[in-house]
Amino acid sequence: MNRYDYNFGTAWETFHVERREAYSTSVTDYHKHGFYEINLILSGNVKVLMKDRFESGKEKRIVLTAPQTPHYITCDPDTLYRRIYLVFTDRFVANLLPEWDSLRTVFGQSGNIITLTKEETDGLERLIEQTEREDSVLGQRLLIYYILLQISKLSKKDGPAARQAPSYIFDALSYIEENFSERISFTELARKLYVGRTTLMTGFKLHTGVPIGEYLCKCRLRNAVKLLANGQTLETAAEDCGFSDSSSLIKAFKRVYGTTPHKYISNHK
Repeated sequence: MNRYDYNFGTAWETFHVERREAYSTSVTDYHKHGFYEINLILSGNVKVLMKDRFESGKEKRIVLTAPQTPHYITCDPDTLYRRIYLVFTDRFVANLLPEWDSLRTVFGQSGNIITLTKEETDGLERLIEQTEREDSVLGQRLLIYYILLQISKLSKKDGPAARQAPSYIFDALSYIEENFSERISFTELARKLYVGRTTLMTGFKLHTGVPIGEYLCKCRLRNAVKLLANGQTLETAAEDCGFSDSSSLIKAFKRVYGTTPHKYISNHK
């Protein structure tokens, strides 16, 4: 069975509950993973980007993604981001009850976002906390089913019409994640996406909250961290992650993380 960590700091196999209270999200990139996630956003000026929808603002929300659903969540650093997060594997809940096939549709084909009232948010938060406290496996599973049942009811209420970000935003995120190791010209990328360079630069910042050049740099650094943690040299990590040389990698590390690569890796082992 897979054991997940995914920035939680605690490995888990079946389900996990995590809280965050900070001025940033714990995962700051376009990503997908191998488990179901229920992200209950309690506060913060938050942007949520999915393939078929985009939302931003300070409303309380629940963000739902199934395994391998790409998504991007970021928050305004001037507002406190608070969330409680329930993740679980398909194996843990599938086929326990015949209702599973209908309940999992709440995650949508490309993810789902539901705006909540304070009362609805408080009720779901209590249920997630109860699931965390539950000792028996059967109780944990049944509580997850009950949470999904409540979310399914909430998804049927009238809410604001879903907005969709321009397709070139998601395509740009995908392109960067797949080609970060190469030299990327934003003029050429805009041409590939059939938009003007200014449109790409402006739209990317609007929908993700960061300039596209900063996002590319952080994507390269994120992947460099993985290589360095696995014993690669600075020279190899720089070459494999799109930096011109090791000096450029070190300079970017200091600018973004405020320290050198080796100190960063040592502090985060």
